[in-house]
Amino acid sequence: MKRSRCVLLLAAFLLLAVQGRAQQGATSDAANGIAFFKGTFGEALAKAKQENKPLFVDFYAVWCVPCKKMAKTVFTQEEVGKYFNEHFISLQLDAEKGENVEIARNYKVAAYPTVAFIAPDGKALSVNTGAMDKDELMEAAKIVAGERVSFEELYNKYKADNSDLDVQQQLLLKAPSFLQAQEGMEADKWVTRLQKLYKNYIAAKAPLKLINENDYKIILTLEGDEDKEHKQYVIDLINDHLDDWTKAVGKAPSYYIVEANDLLAEDLAKDGNAKYKEYVEKVKNQYAKAYGVVGLKGITPYEKSRLYFDALYNLYKNKDVDGYVKAMQIYFGKMEGNLRSADYGKAAQNLYMAAGKSLKSKDHEVAIQWAEKALAQEDAVMDRVNYMVMIGDSYRELKNYAKAREFYNQAFAETLRLENMEMPQAMLQGAIKQKLSTLELLEK
Repeated sequence: MKRSRCVLLLAAFLLLAVQGRAQQGATSDAANGIAFFKGTFGEALAKAKQENKPLFVDFYAVWCVPCKKMAKTVFTQEEVGKYFNEHFISLQLDAEKGENVEIARNYKVAAYPTVAFIAPDGKALSVNTGAMDKDELMEAAKIVAGERVSFEELYNKYKADNSDLDVQQQLLLKAPSFLQAQEGMEADKWVTRLQKLYKNYIAAKAPLKLINENDYKIILTLEGDEDKEHKQYVIDLINDHLDDWTKAVGKAPSYYIVEANDLLAEDLAKDGNAKYKEYVEKVKNQYAKAYGVVGLKGITPYEKSRLYFDALYNLYKNKDVDGYVKAMQIYFGKMEGNLRSADYGKAAQNLYMAAGKSLKSKDHEVAIQWAEKALAQEDAVMDRVNYMVMIGDSYRELKNYAKAREFYNQAFAETLRLENMEMPQAMLQGAIKQKLSTLELLEK
Protein backbone atom coordinates (compact mmCIF):
# COMPACT_ATOMS: atom_id res chain seq x y z
CA MET A 1 0.00 0.00 0.00
CA LYS A 2 3.00 2.25 0.17
CA ARG A 3 4.57 3.88 -2.82
CA SER A 4 8.31 3.70 -3.30
CA ARG A 5 10.62 6.69 -3.70
CA CYS A 6 13.91 7.11 -5.50
CA VAL A 7 15.97 10.11 -6.46
CA LEU A 8 18.59 8.95 -8.96
CA LEU A 9 19.08 6.12 -11.42
CA LEU A 10 21.21 4.18 -8.98
CA ALA A 11 19.46 5.25 -5.79
CA ALA A 12 16.89 2.46 -6.03
CA PHE A 13 19.66 -0.03 -5.49
CA LEU A 14 20.50 1.57 -2.15
CA LEU A 15 17.37 0.07 -0.66
CA LEU A 16 18.88 -3.35 -1.13
CA ALA A 17 21.69 -2.44 1.26
CA VAL A 18 19.54 -1.29 4.14
CA GLN A 19 18.99 -4.67 5.77
CA GLY A 20 22.65 -5.55 6.26
CA ARG A 21 26.03 -6.30 4.77
CA ALA A 22 26.89 -9.78 6.04
CA GLN A 23 28.48 -11.92 3.34
CA GLN A 24 27.55 -15.41 4.41
CA GLY A 25 24.62 -17.75 4.03
CA ALA A 26 21.49 -17.81 6.15
CA THR A 27 21.09 -21.55 6.48
CA SER A 28 19.94 -23.32 9.63
CA ASP A 29 21.71 -26.48 10.73
CA ALA A 30 20.67 -26.92 14.36
CA ALA A 31 19.84 -30.55 15.16
CA ASN A 32 16.49 -29.76 16.76
CA GLY A 33 15.38 -27.04 14.35
CA ILE A 34 13.79 -27.13 10.92
CA ALA A 35 15.25 -29.85 8.72
CA PHE A 36 15.59 -28.01 5.42
CA PHE A 37 15.39 -30.02 2.21
CA LYS A 38 18.68 -30.15 0.31
CA GLY A 39 17.79 -29.69 -3.33
CA THR A 40 16.17 -27.41 -5.87
CA PHE A 41 12.80 -25.71 -5.66
CA GLY A 42 11.40 -28.12 -8.27
CA GLU A 43 12.62 -31.13 -6.34
CA ALA A 44 11.19 -29.77 -3.08
CA LEU A 45 7.83 -29.12 -4.75
CA ALA A 46 7.81 -32.66 -6.11
CA LYS A 47 8.43 -33.98 -2.61
CA ALA A 48 5.63 -31.79 -1.28
CA LYS A 49 3.26 -33.33 -3.86
CA GLN A 50 4.44 -36.82 -3.01
CA GLU A 51 3.84 -36.33 0.73
CA ASN A 52 0.79 -34.07 0.22
CA LYS A 53 2.24 -31.33 2.39
CA PRO A 54 2.57 -27.58 1.79
CA LEU A 55 6.01 -26.27 0.98
CA PHE A 56 7.63 -23.75 3.32
CA VAL A 57 10.25 -21.56 1.61
CA ASP A 58 12.64 -19.18 3.32
CA PHE A 59 13.67 -16.68 0.63
CA TYR A 60 16.87 -15.07 1.87
CA ALA A 61 19.85 -13.06 0.66
CA VAL A 62 23.35 -13.80 1.91
CA TRP A 63 23.88 -10.16 2.92
CA CYS A 64 20.63 -9.91 4.88
CA VAL A 65 21.22 -9.65 8.64
CA PRO A 66 17.55 -10.24 9.65
CA CYS A 67 17.61 -13.40 7.48
CA LYS A 68 20.62 -14.66 9.40
CA LYS A 69 18.99 -13.78 12.71
CA MET A 70 15.84 -15.76 11.86
CA ALA A 71 17.97 -18.70 10.73
CA LYS A 72 19.91 -18.73 13.98
CA THR A 73 17.28 -17.78 16.54
CA VAL A 74 13.92 -18.92 15.12
CA PHE A 75 14.41 -21.82 12.70
CA THR A 76 16.67 -23.58 15.24
CA GLN A 77 14.12 -23.70 18.04
CA GLU A 78 12.91 -27.17 18.96
CA GLU A 79 9.21 -26.23 18.97
CA VAL A 80 9.52 -24.70 15.52
CA GLY A 81 11.51 -27.63 14.15
CA LYS A 82 9.08 -30.22 15.49
CA TYR A 83 6.04 -28.48 13.99
CA PHE A 84 7.53 -27.64 10.61
CA ASN A 85 9.17 -31.03 10.13
CA GLU A 86 5.80 -32.69 10.72
CA HIS A 87 3.60 -30.38 8.64
CA PHE A 88 5.77 -29.03 5.81
CA ILE A 89 8.54 -29.68 3.34
CA SER A 90 10.94 -26.85 4.12
CA LEU A 91 13.44 -25.21 1.78
CA GLN A 92 15.86 -22.29 1.94
CA LEU A 93 16.53 -20.38 -1.27
CA ASP A 94 19.15 -17.73 -1.94
CA ALA A 95 16.76 -15.48 -3.87
CA GLU A 96 19.55 -13.71 -5.75
CA LYS A 97 21.22 -16.81 -7.17
CA GLY A 98 20.63 -18.49 -10.53
CA GLU A 99 17.15 -19.80 -11.23
CA ASN A 100 16.04 -18.74 -7.76
CA VAL A 101 15.79 -15.15 -8.98
CA GLU A 102 12.87 -16.02 -11.26
CA ILE A 103 11.25 -18.22 -8.61
CA ALA A 104 11.40 -15.37 -6.10
CA ARG A 105 9.93 -13.00 -8.68
CA ASN A 106 7.03 -15.39 -9.30
CA TYR A 107 6.15 -15.18 -5.61
CA LYS A 108 6.58 -11.40 -5.54
CA VAL A 109 9.58 -11.46 -3.23
CA ALA A 110 10.77 -7.85 -3.11
CA ALA A 111 12.56 -7.67 0.26
CA TYR A 112 14.29 -9.97 2.70
CA PRO A 113 13.56 -11.99 4.62
CA THR A 114 10.41 -13.31 2.96
CA VAL A 115 8.89 -16.63 3.97
CA ALA A 116 6.23 -18.28 1.83
CA PHE A 117 3.86 -21.18 2.31
CA ILE A 118 3.12 -22.81 -1.03
CA ALA A 119 0.57 -25.48 -1.94
CA PRO A 120 1.82 -28.70 -3.60
CA ASP A 121 0.47 -27.38 -6.92
CA GLY A 122 2.73 -24.32 -6.62
CA LYS A 123 0.08 -21.77 -5.64
CA ALA A 124 1.05 -19.30 -2.92
CA LEU A 125 -0.95 -19.79 0.27
CA SER A 126 0.73 -17.10 2.32
CA VAL A 127 3.69 -14.79 1.67
CA ASN A 128 5.19 -12.93 4.61
CA THR A 129 7.76 -10.16 4.21
CA GLY A 130 9.98 -9.08 7.09
CA ALA A 131 11.60 -10.76 10.06
CA MET A 132 9.28 -12.86 12.22
CA ASP A 133 9.75 -14.12 15.75
CA LYS A 134 8.85 -17.63 16.82
CA ASP A 135 5.24 -16.84 17.72
CA GLU A 136 4.59 -14.97 14.47
CA LEU A 137 6.07 -17.76 12.37
CA MET A 138 4.16 -20.47 14.25
CA GLU A 139 0.92 -18.52 13.89
CA ALA A 140 1.43 -18.21 10.12
CA ALA A 141 2.23 -21.91 9.87
CA LYS A 142 -0.80 -23.00 11.89
CA ILE A 143 -3.12 -20.89 9.74
CA VAL A 144 -1.82 -22.70 6.65
CA ALA A 145 -2.15 -26.05 8.43
CA GLY A 146 -5.76 -25.27 9.30
CA GLU A 147 -5.20 -25.05 13.04
CA ARG A 148 -5.88 -21.34 13.20
CA VAL A 149 -8.59 -19.23 11.61
CA SER A 150 -7.62 -18.31 8.05
CA PHE A 151 -7.82 -14.82 6.59
CA GLU A 152 -10.86 -15.74 4.51
CA GLU A 153 -12.63 -17.18 7.56
CA LEU A 154 -11.88 -14.02 9.51
CA TYR A 155 -13.23 -11.93 6.67
CA ASN A 156 -16.46 -13.95 6.68
CA LYS A 157 -16.72 -13.32 10.43
CA TYR A 158 -16.24 -9.62 9.78
CA LYS A 159 -18.99 -9.59 7.14
CA ALA A 160 -21.33 -11.34 9.56
CA ASP A 161 -20.61 -8.76 12.28
CA ASN A 162 -18.81 -5.66 11.09
CA SER A 163 -18.81 -4.17 14.60
CA ASP A 164 -16.40 -6.73 16.09
CA LEU A 165 -13.16 -4.76 16.43
CA ASP A 166 -11.16 -7.77 17.63
CA VAL A 167 -11.90 -9.61 14.39
CA GLN A 168 -11.00 -6.51 12.41
CA GLN A 169 -7.68 -6.22 14.24
CA GLN A 170 -6.83 -9.84 13.47
CA LEU A 171 -7.75 -9.27 9.82
CA LEU A 172 -5.60 -6.18 9.48
CA LEU A 173 -2.62 -7.81 11.19
CA LYS A 174 -2.80 -10.67 8.69
CA ALA A 175 -3.51 -8.41 5.70
CA PRO A 176 0.07 -7.79 4.46
CA SER A 177 0.98 -11.48 4.14
CA PHE A 178 -2.42 -12.30 2.62
CA LEU A 179 -2.20 -9.49 0.06
CA GLN A 180 1.27 -10.51 -1.03
CA ALA A 181 -0.05 -13.92 -2.02
CA GLN A 182 -2.78 -12.42 -4.24
CA GLU A 183 -2.40 -11.58 -7.93
CA GLY A 184 -3.94 -9.36 -10.57
CA MET A 185 -7.55 -8.24 -10.20
CA GLU A 186 -7.96 -10.37 -7.09
CA ALA A 187 -5.18 -8.41 -5.39
CA ASP A 188 -6.71 -5.07 -6.47
CA LYS A 189 -10.08 -6.13 -5.11
CA TRP A 190 -8.65 -7.02 -1.70
CA VAL A 191 -6.57 -3.84 -1.51
CA THR A 192 -9.71 -1.75 -2.02
CA ARG A 193 -11.63 -3.73 0.59
CA LEU A 194 -8.87 -3.58 3.17
CA GLN A 195 -8.15 0.12 2.68
CA LYS A 196 -11.77 0.85 3.47
CA LEU A 197 -11.76 -1.54 6.44
CA TYR A 198 -8.51 -0.02 7.76
CA LYS A 199 -9.82 3.54 7.69
CA ASN A 200 -13.11 2.55 9.33
CA TYR A 201 -11.21 0.62 11.99
CA ILE A 202 -8.98 3.58 12.82
CA ALA A 203 -11.98 5.87 13.07
CA ALA A 204 -13.87 3.41 15.30
CA LYS A 205 -11.03 3.01 17.80
CA ALA A 206 -9.61 6.53 17.76
CA PRO A 207 -8.14 7.97 19.77
CA LEU A 208 -7.43 5.98 22.93
CA LYS A 209 -8.30 2.39 21.99
CA LEU A 210 -5.62 2.48 19.28
CA ILE A 211 -2.79 2.92 21.77
CA ASN A 212 -1.25 -0.57 21.76
CA GLU A 213 1.51 -2.44 19.95
CA ASN A 214 -0.77 -4.35 17.56
CA ASP A 215 -2.57 -1.25 16.32
CA TYR A 216 0.73 0.58 15.95
CA LYS A 217 1.94 -2.31 13.79
CA ILE A 218 -1.24 -2.00 11.70
CA ILE A 219 -0.65 1.72 11.19
CA LEU A 220 2.97 1.16 10.19
CA THR A 221 2.10 -1.47 7.58
CA LEU A 222 -1.15 -0.14 6.14
CA GLU A 223 -0.98 3.66 6.36
CA GLY A 224 0.46 4.63 3.00
CA ASP A 225 1.44 7.96 1.49
CA GLU A 226 -1.26 8.22 -1.19
CA ASP A 227 -4.06 9.61 1.00
CA LYS A 228 -2.23 12.53 2.60
CA GLU A 229 -5.36 13.76 4.36
CA HIS A 230 -5.79 10.46 6.20
CA LYS A 231 -2.08 10.23 6.96
CA GLN A 232 -2.25 13.69 8.54
CA TYR A 233 -5.24 12.51 10.58
CA VAL A 234 -3.25 9.54 11.88
CA ILE A 235 -0.18 11.66 12.66
CA ASP A 236 -2.31 14.02 14.71
CA LEU A 237 -4.07 11.12 16.46
CA ILE A 238 -0.72 9.89 17.68
CA ASN A 239 0.64 13.32 18.49
CA ASP A 240 -2.41 14.36 20.55
CA HIS A 241 -1.76 11.45 22.94
CA LEU A 242 1.99 11.08 22.50
CA ASP A 243 2.72 10.46 26.19
CA ASP A 244 0.32 7.50 26.21
CA TRP A 245 1.76 6.16 22.95
CA THR A 246 5.28 6.45 24.36
CA LYS A 247 4.32 4.48 27.47
CA ALA A 248 2.73 1.75 25.34
CA VAL A 249 5.20 1.50 22.45
CA GLY A 250 8.31 3.53 23.29
CA LYS A 251 9.89 6.27 21.15
CA ALA A 252 8.83 4.78 17.81
CA PRO A 253 5.63 6.88 17.48
CA SER A 254 7.67 10.07 17.90
CA TYR A 255 9.99 9.02 15.10
CA TYR A 256 6.92 8.19 13.01
CA ILE A 257 5.61 11.74 13.45
CA VAL A 258 9.01 13.27 12.62
CA GLU A 259 9.53 11.16 9.51
CA ALA A 260 5.98 11.70 8.25
CA ASN A 261 6.00 15.47 8.83
CA ASP A 262 9.42 15.86 7.18
CA LEU A 263 8.24 13.85 4.20
CA LEU A 264 5.13 15.98 3.76
CA ALA A 265 7.21 19.16 3.96
CA GLU A 266 9.75 17.79 1.50
CA ASP A 267 7.10 16.80 -1.05
CA LEU A 268 5.55 20.27 -0.93
CA ALA A 269 8.91 22.05 -1.13
CA LYS A 270 9.91 20.00 -4.16
CA ASP A 271 6.56 20.76 -5.76
CA GLY A 272 7.23 24.47 -5.28
CA ASN A 273 4.28 24.74 -2.91
CA ALA A 274 4.76 27.31 -0.14
CA LYS A 275 2.49 25.30 2.15
CA TYR A 276 5.61 23.41 3.20
CA LYS A 277 6.11 26.25 5.70
CA GLU A 278 3.06 25.09 7.65
CA TYR A 279 4.78 21.78 8.31
CA VAL A 280 8.01 23.52 9.28
CA GLU A 281 6.13 25.59 11.85
CA LYS A 282 4.70 22.41 13.37
CA VAL A 283 8.24 21.39 14.29
CA LYS A 284 8.43 24.05 17.00
CA ASN A 285 4.73 24.10 17.88
CA GLN A 286 2.39 21.17 17.46
CA TYR A 287 5.04 18.45 17.12
CA ALA A 288 7.73 19.92 19.37
CA LYS A 289 7.61 17.02 21.82
CA ALA A 290 7.94 14.43 19.06
CA TYR A 291 10.90 16.24 17.50
CA GLY A 292 12.56 16.18 20.92
CA VAL A 293 13.65 12.58 20.24
CA VAL A 294 15.97 13.69 17.42
CA GLY A 295 18.67 14.84 19.82
CA LEU A 296 20.50 17.48 17.77
CA LYS A 297 23.58 19.30 19.05
CA GLY A 298 24.02 23.05 18.60
CA ILE A 299 20.85 23.54 16.56
CA THR A 300 17.15 23.14 17.24
CA PRO A 301 14.95 20.82 15.14
CA TYR A 302 13.00 23.89 14.00
CA GLU A 303 16.09 25.75 12.82
CA LYS A 304 17.32 22.64 11.02
CA SER A 305 13.97 22.16 9.27
CA ARG A 306 13.61 25.83 8.32
CA LEU A 307 17.10 26.06 6.83
CA TYR A 308 16.80 22.84 4.87
CA PHE A 309 13.27 23.16 3.51
CA ASP A 310 13.64 26.85 2.65
CA ALA A 311 16.73 25.96 0.60
CA LEU A 312 14.92 23.07 -1.05
CA TYR A 313 11.87 25.17 -1.96
CA ASN A 314 14.01 27.92 -3.47
CA LEU A 315 15.90 25.41 -5.57
CA TYR A 316 12.87 23.58 -6.97
CA LYS A 317 10.55 26.59 -7.24
CA ASN A 318 12.95 29.24 -8.51
CA LYS A 319 15.77 27.09 -9.89
CA ASP A 320 18.04 29.32 -7.83
CA VAL A 321 21.11 27.12 -7.73
CA ASP A 322 23.38 29.84 -6.33
CA GLY A 323 20.92 30.54 -3.53
CA TYR A 324 20.61 26.84 -2.77
CA VAL A 325 24.36 26.34 -2.59
CA LYS A 326 24.77 29.30 -0.22
CA ALA A 327 21.86 28.13 1.94
CA MET A 328 23.22 24.60 2.15
CA GLN A 329 26.67 25.87 3.14
CA ILE A 330 25.01 27.71 6.04
CA TYR A 331 23.00 24.56 6.82
CA PHE A 332 26.12 22.40 6.90
CA GLY A 333 27.85 24.91 9.18
CA LYS A 334 24.95 24.97 11.62
CA MET A 335 24.60 21.18 11.51
CA GLU A 336 28.26 20.52 12.29
CA GLY A 337 28.44 17.55 14.63
CA ASN A 338 25.07 16.21 13.44
CA LEU A 339 25.88 15.56 9.78
CA ARG A 340 25.95 12.14 8.15
CA SER A 341 27.34 11.12 4.79
CA ALA A 342 23.80 10.95 3.43
CA ASP A 343 23.26 14.66 4.14
CA TYR A 344 25.99 15.63 1.69
CA GLY A 345 24.90 13.00 -0.81
CA LYS A 346 21.28 14.14 -0.68
CA ALA A 347 22.32 17.77 -1.17
CA ALA A 348 24.18 16.83 -4.36
CA GLN A 349 21.30 14.68 -5.60
CA ASN A 350 18.89 17.60 -5.23
CA LEU A 351 21.11 19.70 -7.47
CA TYR A 352 20.87 17.06 -10.20
CA MET A 353 17.15 16.50 -9.74
CA ALA A 354 16.08 20.15 -9.64
CA ALA A 355 18.47 21.72 -12.13
CA GLY A 356 19.88 18.87 -14.21
CA LYS A 357 21.30 20.01 -17.53
CA SER A 358 21.12 23.67 -16.52
CA LEU A 359 23.86 23.24 -13.91
CA LYS A 360 26.93 25.35 -14.62
CA SER A 361 30.53 24.25 -14.26
CA LYS A 362 30.85 25.80 -10.81
CA ASP A 363 27.70 23.95 -9.72
CA HIS A 364 29.15 20.62 -10.78
CA GLU A 365 32.27 21.45 -8.83
CA VAL A 366 30.14 21.98 -5.72
CA ALA A 367 28.27 18.74 -6.37
CA ILE A 368 31.60 16.94 -6.63
CA GLN A 369 32.77 18.41 -3.32
CA TRP A 370 29.59 17.32 -1.55
CA ALA A 371 29.59 13.84 -3.07
CA GLU A 372 33.27 13.40 -2.17
CA LYS A 373 32.50 14.32 1.46
CA ALA A 374 29.70 11.78 1.43
CA LEU A 375 32.02 9.19 -0.08
CA ALA A 376 34.75 9.80 2.50
CA GLN A 377 32.34 9.00 5.36
CA GLU A 378 30.49 6.09 3.75
CA ASP A 379 31.29 2.39 4.14
CA ALA A 380 28.23 0.80 2.52
CA VAL A 381 29.18 -0.52 -0.91
CA MET A 382 26.05 0.54 -2.77
CA ASP A 383 26.11 4.04 -1.33
CA ARG A 384 29.75 4.34 -2.34
CA VAL A 385 28.93 3.20 -5.87
CA ASN A 386 26.16 5.77 -6.10
CA TYR A 387 28.40 8.63 -4.98
CA MET A 388 31.20 7.58 -7.34
CA VAL A 389 28.80 7.56 -10.27
CA MET A 390 27.47 10.99 -9.27
CA ILE A 391 31.03 12.36 -9.23
CA GLY A 392 31.72 10.71 -12.57
CA ASP A 393 28.60 12.31 -14.05
CA SER A 394 29.72 15.78 -12.94
CA TYR A 395 33.22 15.32 -14.34
CA ARG A 396 31.63 14.19 -17.61
CA GLU A 397 29.60 17.42 -17.74
CA LEU A 398 32.81 19.34 -17.00
CA LYS A 399 34.32 17.53 -20.03
CA ASN A 400 37.03 16.14 -17.78
CA TYR A 401 36.59 12.72 -19.33
CA ALA A 402 39.69 11.25 -17.73
CA LYS A 403 38.36 11.94 -14.22
CA ALA A 404 34.90 10.77 -15.22
CA ARG A 405 36.36 7.48 -16.43
CA GLU A 406 38.39 7.21 -13.24
CA PHE A 407 35.32 7.44 -11.03
CA TYR A 408 33.17 5.20 -13.24
CA ASN A 409 35.94 2.59 -13.09
CA GLN A 410 36.20 3.01 -9.33
CA ALA A 411 32.45 2.49 -9.08
CA PHE A 412 32.69 -0.65 -11.21
CA ALA A 413 35.54 -1.97 -9.05
CA GLU A 414 33.47 -1.26 -5.94
CA THR A 415 30.66 -3.44 -7.29
CA LEU A 416 33.04 -6.41 -7.27
CA ARG A 417 32.66 -6.40 -3.50
CA LEU A 418 29.05 -7.48 -4.08
CA GLU A 419 30.14 -10.99 -5.03
CA ASN A 420 27.25 -12.60 -3.14
CA MET A 421 24.65 -10.19 -4.50
CA GLU A 422 24.45 -11.31 -8.09
CA MET A 423 21.31 -9.49 -9.23
CA PRO A 424 22.08 -5.97 -7.92
CA GLN A 425 25.71 -6.39 -8.92
CA ALA A 426 24.75 -7.18 -12.52
CA MET A 427 22.30 -4.28 -12.69
CA LEU A 428 24.82 -1.80 -11.32
CA GLN A 429 27.59 -3.02 -13.58
CA GLY A 430 25.29 -2.79 -16.60
CA ALA A 431 24.41 0.83 -15.79
CA ILE A 432 28.09 1.76 -15.30
CA LYS A 433 29.13 0.06 -18.53
CA GLN A 434 26.52 2.11 -20.37
CA LYS A 435 27.98 5.29 -18.90
CA LEU A 436 31.47 4.22 -19.95
CA SER A 437 30.21 3.55 -23.48
CA THR A 438 28.64 7.01 -23.63
CA LEU A 439 31.93 8.45 -22.43
CA GLU A 440 33.78 6.75 -25.29
CA LEU A 441 31.49 8.46 -27.79
CA LEU A 442 32.08 11.84 -26.17
CA GLU A 443 35.84 11.37 -26.25
CA LYS A 444 35.90 10.78 -30.02
